Amino acid sequence: MNVFDLLDKYGSPLYVYDEAILKNRCQQMKEFSNQLEKGLPNNISVQMHYSQKANSNLEILSIVKDSGLSVDCMSPYELMQAKKLFNYSDNYSDSDKLLYVCNNISSHEMKTVHENGVLICLDSISQVETWGMLFPNTEIMVRINPGTSGVGHSKKVVTSGKETKFGISEANIPELFSVASKYNLHIKGVHWHLGSLFLDDKINNYIEGVKSGLEIVKKYFSGVEIVDLGGGFGVPYKPDEKPLTLSIVVQELLPILQNVVQDFKSIKSFKFEPGRFIPCEAGSLIGEVTAIKHENGIIWVGTDIGMNQLVRPSMYGSYHEIEVVKHTQYDSPKAMVNFVGNVCESGDILGKERLVFIPKVGDAVIVHNAGAYGYSMASNYTGRPRPAEVMVKDDGTYKLIRKAEILN
Repeated sequence: MNVFDLLDKYGSPLYVYDEAILKNRCQQMKEFSNQLEKGLPNNISVQMHYSQKANSNLEILSIVKDSGLSVDCMSPYELMQAKKLFNYSDNYSDSDKLLYVCNNISSHEMKTVHENGVLICLDSISQVETWGMLFPNTEIMVRINPGTSGVGHSKKVVTSGKETKFGISEANIPELFSVASKYNLHIKGVHWHLGSLFLDDKINNYIEGVKSGLEIVKKYFSGVEIVDLGGGFGVPYKPDEKPLTLSIVVQELLPILQNVVQDFKSIKSFKFEPGRFIPCEAGSLIGEVTAIKHENGIIWVGTDIGMNQLVRPSMYGSYHEIEVVKHTQYDSPKAMVNFVGNVCESGDILGKERLVFIPKVGDAVIVHNAGAYGYSMASNYTGRPRPAEVMVKDDGTYKLIRKAEILN
């Protein structure tokens, strides 16, 4: 792609997505579920619910839908998008196709979920109590914390273990049943999630977490129809990282699921919630070099991509590969540089100590693997508008899929 033509047409910075990569990742998830489903009894389904919070652009959700995947929601906005795009009904007939996996929501939000006929997953006894008072004699799912160490690229995204805010621990499950019985709530499904971004070296950790959760299900729950194993499927961000080998995950996971359904005849479906895996590698964030300075033995490359456009490096210390594209041909030496944004905070750093040809003002930078938790976490911090989003179609043409915000 000609980044300068795109920046001239749509403005800088700019999110750009590759439709072919998006479709490929959706197909990989579909094949993953198909492989598991083929190894299970015919009456058991395996459903993939794309986690919208990774990227909820309607064009991306349309590709998800066309690939045969569904979605999960964690806010009224995401629920509205899913209902609109997937044509879900309000009478619970589609409850297995759509999930509302939430955390610490208000009673008003619970009413919205109930009115829309969506199966809700609650992650605390307190929330189960609130739901029960509002809607006794209904079906719910609950989120448990299997207690095993979670997996993730940062402590901030680890969602299992003693230090996480999520789920109901094994010690409190008797109290859960007491509250559910009080309001005649039927626990239709059980969910747990270990964290975000595991690759091949953490598959064993993921499998151990699955085993721990299933042991709790078998020990305490009866009549459960849905088992939701969460997501966390990772992608390589660094040049030396390799893609997750999904065939190994299937190979390790399938015998465990086969054993569970033999002992647990009520199970009708297994669910997964991939988020990052689908849009991440398809997305790039491109911007302009706006300043160069040498201070205190460091070369600082200033860009118009601030932490309000991509917060992951500042928030998590995350790594994104950064590529320099020269506007004109010139010779320059290679050196270690720090790429930084335009927000007045010392934490506004895109990447530290990157060996690149020293750029000039007016050159472009491409921040790779920005399709997940990029635009969806962008903000108007310091009053800057959020950028446009563009899709590179299969035929090589470009389509504007979200206009840049403007100052009124």
